[in-house]
Order: sequence, then C-alpha cells, then structure tokens
Amino acid sequence: MKKLFIIAFFLGCVSFLFAQQTPVSSQYFNNEISYNPAVAGSKFYNPFVIMTRQQWLGFEGSPLTTNISYHGALNNRSGIGGSIYHDRTGPSTNSSLEFDYAYHIPLNKEKVNLSFGIGAKAMYYTLNLDEETLPPGEDPAFSASAFSQFLADASSGLFLYGRNFYLGYSVANMIQSKFNKEEGDGFSTNHLERNYFGILSYKYEFNRDIHFNPSVLVRKAENTKAEYDFTTRIFFQNASWIGSTVRTNGSVSALVGVKTGKMHITYAYDYYYREITASQFGTHELSISFKVPSVVNERHVRFWDY
Repeated sequence: MKKLFIIAFFLGCVSFLFAQQTPVSSQYFNNEISYNPAVAGSKFYNPFVIMTRQQWLGFEGSPLTTNISYHGALNNRSGIGGSIYHDRTGPSTNSSLEFDYAYHIPLNKEKVNLSFGIGAKAMYYTLNLDEETLPPGEDPAFSASAFSQFLADASSGLFLYGRNFYLGYSVANMIQSKFNKEEGDGFSTNHLERNYFGILSYKYEFNRDIHFNPSVLVRKAENTKAEYDFTTRIFFQNASWIGSTVRTNGSVSALVGVKTGKMHITYAYDYYYREITASQFGTHELSISFKVPSVVNERHVRFWDY
C-alpha cells in the first residue's frame, strides 16, 4: 500500500514537472545557458559545466537530473552552445538535446552588449509501468505498460550584460509540442507548457578581496504562479565563495564554491520547509565546471574572473 502511495505521489509530480518542463537548478548562476540561448558566447572563456541534482533524498524513485552544457564565441558577434539533459522521476525519464545560437551587439565603449538568441530542442520521453506499479482497476491513462515519444521544440531570449551586471529574459517550449495522444472520452492531450524566465545579477566590489553578488531568478509556466529565487553570494579573493537562496516555493539553499586552477567545484543543499518536510532529507546538487580558453575575446567582458 505504501509503495502504491509513493508511485501515485510521483506520478502526480511527473504531471507537474512536465507542465513545467525546464529542470530547476539551485546553481542557475553557473549555468545560464540552460535558461537562455542568448547567453551563448557572452563570456571571455568557454564554460563547460557538468551538473547533477538528486531531489528529495529519502523517497524511492526521487527525481534525479543530470546536465552537461557548453558554449562559446564564434567571432565578435556570434556565439553557439548546447546542453544535454537527463531527468528521471520514478517510472518516467526525459532526455533532451538543445543547440543554441546568439548574436551580440555592442552598445557602448564600456562593453555593454545586447544579445539575441534562439534554441532548438529534441526530447525523448518514456514512461515505464509494470504490474507491480500499475494502480488497480482499468484506466485509459495506464492502458499500456510503456509509453515513449520523440518531441521537438524551440526557445528564444534576450541578454543584456556588462562588466558588473547582466539581465536576461527567455521563453522555452515556444511551439508547445504534444507528448501523448488522447485516450478515451474526455482524457486530455498533454503538451509542453511555455516557460518564461527572467534573471538579474549584479556584482558589487566591497574591496579588493571581497565581492558581493546578489541575483534574482524568476520562472513561470503558463497558467501557473510565478516563482522567485533570491540569491546572495560572497566571493573571497576570487578563489572561493559562500551563499544562500530563498525561494517562494517553500525552500532555502546553502551554497558553496571553490576554485582550483581552471576547474570550479560547487555544491548546493536545498531544504524544503513545506508539505514533504518530514518525509525527505533535502536535495543535493553538485556542479563541476571548466574554463576553456576562448580564441575570441575582443568583445567579451569579465563579469567574474572566478
């Protein structure tokens, strides 16, 4: 009975996640390309990021997300990038591949730039159920033991950035591709909901060794309420940092990062203080990133040397 309850719970979560579609990350500031294609080629180096996120530790079949991304400049005006995602939640898996292109326009001599980006995404979704996990009785939603679907969609975005700030807006799942067929009378067709993202980040240099970085991420799926992430990080000599995030979805995060050569290791722990607090042990997120040297750097600005 407990197993059925857990499966039913995660099936409900799957519905929510597919309404949202774009995976959520506590370290969005390390992987902006995942939210906005206009970020491609905006840095003075080429970021290569590997990130994994284990959500709601303690639940059987809890969500696990892995992401690999890379982007860089082609020349002084163009940038390209891409990312690979793999999500697993209970019996559901979602794998996607996205390619991004951005065009950058310099606005002044202080190296403030405005970029426009577009992205194309291919996704493979599967739902595997067996006799042990199927709910009792007949239901057209569970008429088969397995379901799979290939999808394609697109994204677009704007990105304004300079030496000590950046501001971005993007839209994901613009086409709203459908990921299953109608079953029976009145059983609705599901599709990818459009996702809207806004991000603002600012760097304040308190002194030579200590810098502050407040940032805000806004995300909203169509027909849902917007959620906000408020993050503050403190940098020490561009070699390490600590930080915290407060979210309007009922969670907080503790953040830490260290630098060793051109490699950065960062960790985030999320604690949920609503609904499922007593049944899980938080969310763990680990990220390893590399600063690959760029051969094109005339347009680039150094928002962080870190």
